[in-house]
Amino acid sequence: MNVESRDSVSLKPAELDEFGQLLGLAGLAVGDEALDQQVEQFPLVVLAHEDGDLAGFMLGSLERIGGTPSILWGTGVARKGRQAAAVLKLMTGELSRRAAISFPDEDVLVATRLCQPSAYTLLQTYANVVPRPGYTPNGEDRAWGRRLAKRFGLDGAFDDRSFRVAVKGRKPPCIPVFDASAVKATGGAKIVSLVGDLDANRGQAMIAFGWAVAEELAAGSYVAAG
Repeated sequence: MNVESRDSVSLKPAELDEFGQLLGLAGLAVGDEALDQQVEQFPLVVLAHEDGDLAGFMLGSLERIGGTPSILWGTGVARKGRQAAAVLKLMTGELSRRAAISFPDEDVLVATRLCQPSAYTLLQTYANVVPRPGYTPNGEDRAWGRRLAKRFGLDGAFDDRSFRVAVKGRKPPCIPVFDASAVKATGGAKIVSLVGDLDANRGQAMIAFGWAVAEELAAGSYVAAG
């Protein structure tokens, strides 16, 4: 498996077409215009190839939100198959690797939009994930949720207690989530209950975040082996 990251502005039309095809195979109706907007909003792209074929992609960002170093997992998906779980972990791990270089000696926020328990489970590698079973988010947690919703362009549709997004309208747009439908739901009944039955094509998603601890980030603990 070969995983690389580069500036998203370097993407060629043929690569974007391939991204659209992968999203379509996952059942996500992210149109060309919406995908172009995601490329503009997320300056990095992670590509995973297996035997020369695209196995997955993820748009992302390393940035500071209110001064806090952050990793944002943008739109992404893995091709279904036995390597899907590894692809997802390698792609998220690549952004963690870059964050360790960009933000040395700092704890880093890791956040995404998701609609499956399997995507949520990927966040559980990190510390103090919000929301989480049996935990009532405090004021600071909710404030972070609102900041992230604004960053993702979903602030008007965000509930800062459930951390869910519900875009209203006759035909709400598909939310470009980090999709993990290629992997079976993991994490148990509590995670399944927490995330619920969300449909990105109906404008539904959850915004969730955790923290990459500085020492573990520097040690490469969040980077999956290739």
